[in-house]
Amino acid sequence: MKNVIIILISLIYMANACNEEGKDCHLKITIMNKTNQDIIRALKMKNTSDKCILSGSIIKPNDIFELRLNECWESSLANGQTEEIYIVDPNNYNTPGIFYDCDSIEIKNTILKHYVLTLEDLKNSNFSVTYP
Repeated sequence: MKNVIIILISLIYMANACNEEGKDCHLKITIMNKTNQDIIRALKMKNTSDKCILSGSIIKPNDIFELRLNECWESSLANGQTEEIYIVDPNNYNTPGIFYDCDSIEIKNTILKHYVLTLEDLKNSNFSVTYP
């Protein structure tokens, strides 16, 4: 019984250690709104029919949002993958829950800025994105 408890404690410790933020593991990207207006930070989502929608939330003026993962961004963006972040005007933001053709993102939304970030981009910016 004592060995089982030691094994369980070891497994819990290892699982927690894998998700510790540090020099080589960043769990969040900080998005900063340095304007005097609300913005929406949004990610592109696709459904099973290959239709898209931008999904996000408002960031108030001079506020931040932390885009978090359950794994390190270094792992998620390995092999040249990118993370796309859209900054959208809340006055023209797609209807939540209604998907549309992916080439209509700029018709359904007023895109203020579209970031396509590589791991190198994020390292160079200390895992933060500042709008504008």
